[in-house]
Amino acid sequence: MERGRQCPDRIFWQRCDANLAAGGELLAGYDDYRRLKRQLDLEKAEADQRARWGEAEDCSLSEGDSHASLIAAPKPTSVNGPGGLTAPLSQVTIVAGAGEGDVGEGDVATLSVMSDGQAMSVRVSRRALLELAAGLATVPALTITGESRSRAVDPAVVEHYAELRAFLVRADDRFGGLTILSTVEQQITTIAVLRRQARGSLRDRLLSTEARWSEFAGWLSDDLGDRAAGGRWLERAGSMAQEADDQEFWAYVLARKAQRLVGTGDEDRVVGIARVAARLPDTPALVRAFAAVQQAHGSAIDNDACAFEAAIEQAHELVATVRTAGDDSTLGSFCTRPYLAAQEGEGWLRLNQPRRAVDSFTAAVNEWPDRYRRERGVYLSRTAHAHLAASEPVRAATVAAQALTVATTTGSARVHRNVTVLAHRLEPFASQPEVRHLIDHLAATT
Repeated sequence: MERGRQCPDRIFWQRCDANLAAGGELLAGYDDYRRLKRQLDLEKAEADQRARWGEAEDCSLSEGDSHASLIAAPKPTSVNGPGGLTAPLSQVTIVAGAGEGDVGEGDVATLSVMSDGQAMSVRVSRRALLELAAGLATVPALTITGESRSRAVDPAVVEHYAELRAFLVRADDRFGGLTILSTVEQQITTIAVLRRQARGSLRDRLLSTEARWSEFAGWLSDDLGDRAAGGRWLERAGSMAQEADDQEFWAYVLARKAQRLVGTGDEDRVVGIARVAARLPDTPALVRAFAAVQQAHGSAIDNDACAFEAAIEQAHELVATVRTAGDDSTLGSFCTRPYLAAQEGEGWLRLNQPRRAVDSFTAAVNEWPDRYRRERGVYLSRTAHAHLAASEPVRAATVAAQALTVATTTGSARVHRNVTVLAHRLEPFASQPEVRHLIDHLAATT
């Protein structure tokens, strides 16, 4: 690894940084390397696209021209516009006009392209054109339209994206963010295209939809261990929610901001931000319950057990008033009785009452729905920490092994990180078979 022959993942460098007391330097170096590699890969991909598709020339189409247009559904393909700007195919309309779009006798054809409302002429190799045509033929949403400059946005897409997001939330919890983050990012790009085309109240609804999807991308990034990307997505979501005057979702974003501050140097802000979220007008009961949970965590950080219990009790009362708790289409639907039990366990662990933490975590895990596999893994790992704090190392290792299986299946960096920290603390008990098994299993997954 020192010679550059192998490049292990981020978890390896986290362990090296901790074991060598490097103060974050090794981890920062790895993150810098990944950023540079992503930039290099992007530049290489763009260079390959330019070499394949040729250069683009500015042109104009008169408003009275009549064209037959092919509008493609989103695909992972792009074309280059003026100045090397790359436009995703989901934003491109290929226009077959008089004398345009026909493959000539040479190796290069000229296409007229409408990209996000801008007309351009693109010189394309014969092979690339045939590949593009074949790709369009496989798109089930392909339609013919007589107008290339603009098209109306169907209001039904808002409900469509709400249903699709709920489906992907369920898929994330079962299979992990690695499998769906790229899909979420692609859909955000498509929603943005529709939002730019819409006007009036429909535009605001699409803006609110884009905010919800952006927050979802932030959640996935956080779970995969990329907190920097998670923070950027959440800031984007908050800005869009405010622009759309979506007070309900803005309250939720504030509660998420409070949640992300736990375990950072700004923990003193957790209670204050959570209170603002709960006080906003039109905040639904489940979102207020989520905000109350963050107030409870802030109180536990301040070592105020009475305030912690009061906030948790308030969250329980709010959840009890909602009949749709657990419905994936409802904002804050994860705020269920098992979820609150798990959060209570976190508080008792922070308040140095590990036996009460074990009881709360165990109750949460026993009631956790089977379909939410990843989150169950999170709280299994936290149960293991509570067992160790209660001087039960063998039990801690046994429960952590179950959590590690979930981490391996879903790719959750959160679960893997929790188990890694626990395994390090269990090393003095490595003579116990259960502890040795956990350490060896963890080493095999790193």
